[in-house]
Amino acid sequence: MTIATSAKGRNRSAYSHGLTFLVLFITLAATVASWHSAQRDLQRETRTYFDFRVRQLLENMQERLAAYQQMLYGTRGLFDASDTVSRGEFRDYVAALRLERHYPGIQGVGFSLLIPAADKAKHLATIHKQGFADYNLHPDGEREIYTSIIYLEPFEGSNLRAFGYDMFTEPVRNRAMAYARDYNGIGMSGKVTLVQESDRDVQAGFLLYLPVYKTGLPHDSEQQRRENLLGWVYSPFRINDFIAGVGGERSGDLALAIYDGDGIGEQSLMYGQPVSEPESQWLNTIQRLDIGGHGWTLVVRAGSDFQSRLPHDKPRLVAGIGLLMSLLLTVLTWQLVNGRGRALLLARQMTEELRDSESRFRLMADSAPVLIWVSGTDKLCFWFNKVWLDFTGRTLDQEFGNGWAEGVHPDDLQHCLDIYIGHFDNRQPFSMEYRLKRHDGEYRWLLDNGIPRFDHEGHFAGYIGSCIDITERKFMQSALEARNADLTRFAEVSAHHLMEPTRRFASYTQRLKKRLSAYPDAAGDEEVLIDLSTLEGDALLLRSLILDIQRYLSAAEPRGEVRLLDSRAIMAEISRKMAAKLQALGATLTVEELPPVMLDRPRLADLFSLILDNTLRHGVPAESRNPLHIILGGQREGHVSRFFISDNGPGIPAKYQTRVFEIFERLGPRTADSGTGIGLAIARRIVESRHGRIGFKHLPRGGTCVVFELPDGEQRDT
Repeated sequence: MTIATSAKGRNRSAYSHGLTFLVLFITLAATVASWHSAQRDLQRETRTYFDFRVRQLLENMQERLAAYQQMLYGTRGLFDASDTVSRGEFRDYVAALRLERHYPGIQGVGFSLLIPAADKAKHLATIHKQGFADYNLHPDGEREIYTSIIYLEPFEGSNLRAFGYDMFTEPVRNRAMAYARDYNGIGMSGKVTLVQESDRDVQAGFLLYLPVYKTGLPHDSEQQRRENLLGWVYSPFRINDFIAGVGGERSGDLALAIYDGDGIGEQSLMYGQPVSEPESQWLNTIQRLDIGGHGWTLVVRAGSDFQSRLPHDKPRLVAGIGLLMSLLLTVLTWQLVNGRGRALLLARQMTEELRDSESRFRLMADSAPVLIWVSGTDKLCFWFNKVWLDFTGRTLDQEFGNGWAEGVHPDDLQHCLDIYIGHFDNRQPFSMEYRLKRHDGEYRWLLDNGIPRFDHEGHFAGYIGSCIDITERKFMQSALEARNADLTRFAEVSAHHLMEPTRRFASYTQRLKKRLSAYPDAAGDEEVLIDLSTLEGDALLLRSLILDIQRYLSAAEPRGEVRLLDSRAIMAEISRKMAAKLQALGATLTVEELPPVMLDRPRLADLFSLILDNTLRHGVPAESRNPLHIILGGQREGHVSRFFISDNGPGIPAKYQTRVFEIFERLGPRTADSGTGIGLAIARRIVESRHGRIGFKHLPRGGTCVVFELPDGEQRDT
């Protein structure tokens, strides 16, 4: 009997130990797997954040370069708008740009003039007469063509050393200037040492070039661009100054090295510390940035502050909790197999542990700097964290169910419920903004993000949401909109005040021409008559320009009742007004079926007139034996009215079909009857203010076809 009892005890003991060790092994294996998973999640989150910061850095660099390019296009516009640009005009224009405030890292804005060898002596004499007796081209030497930096602002300090410098003699600059000239676009140089550099704080530099062609001469082909080149507007940059601030407030997250061209070598390093083996580091990437026919190789690595941005406690927390749970389950197993009493005791201990775990969760949720809510499958909220309750100053019982809605601003409540219920029924995440009353009675704007919850079996369990206070951001947005409105009002008032002196300018020029008829000597002077005619034409053009600017500024706002209009009646009136111009050009206008359209009458008349006027100015066929023929028609589909205006003219190349709708854009040189360059921009602004679209349609037979559509929707906020 004793032997049998002893054998049973040994068997029970072996079973107890075996089962306990099996549970310990399984739970430890699960802990290791969870730890590995947490490590992979951390690595994935780290890599995701690194990639995001790299994209942000590249976007900031591209945006900064784009701003500099746009500034050069604006400077080129100064030369395009005038036959000659004086030193004073160039200085005043660049001063108005406020480079030190709006374009960080830039050393200046300059103009390099192209000088044929035959004109060298004449050019030197001209500059000497301007008060620069020591001016000369450098470097010395005889060559077929010269270039010279004649304007560079600010014209002071180290920039004075660049005065008269022939950049075309230096191979790196030469390649960028030639690229810009031949492709009529931005050209970026490779790594150079700027002539402005001194012996202190020497930095690598680069330059951006944009060609300037002689006013009124064609530059459509490469040959024409080379023959009619006037020079280049350009900007020099020191790379350290250019990069400063690009990384934003968290610039320490990334370490950046910039290499000129495709390779990574010590000679091509422009910025940062040299990188010998970037592939040996985990958080690194090599990116390519191409601008104006030249490129940089960017090596980006995690910086000194990067690791501090991400939480690293999750794997350790998982491992710690896993080990704890493993030990607890092992002890529980031991207790279960060794007696019901011990099992009950352990169960009580586990219950306390679970309660502690729930308390820790609530503590974490209550400590998070966001307002958190949880709802069940019945759409009713059953839990809010302490931050929410402190914000509202209410109890959990008061907020329970739909009680939280009592604090939502009455104007936002229905919109808020519609979004919540609609996404809840479709099990979709949502994001919405609404005002919630704070404990002090003030309504604060919240951004609420809700996501569906699912249990371990994949069954829908309700929603969990988090809210952040965005009141200050909303105020900043409102202030920005108010500033934009002030700027628009300033432009409108400026145009209004400019109109009267422009009118007087034209009037007095005409009166002067009439009075000269009493003086035979002056009246017979052809140069005097030409000068007066030029002044009169410029005055009339300036008046038209101011009128078009006023129309552009007001194009987004209705000038009458917005209603369903008979477009055929309005077009008939416009046809009568344009009859004389059509007859003078030998052109014909065919008006097909036109649908009604939802718009105010003055802007619809402007829309038709602007597009037809542009067609009459630029759509005349190259062959005089083919008269201009214009066709206008349209149709209505649902709540959208669509129109087309086509002609048999020379057409517009596809690459220019977007540009012509920009303000002051024209394909050919400016002439007396080429218009102000704003007409199609006004038309686009009218259409887009109604959420419409405007563009071009391809015609197999050639010519141009402008198409636009106007929906019946609400006016767009502008």
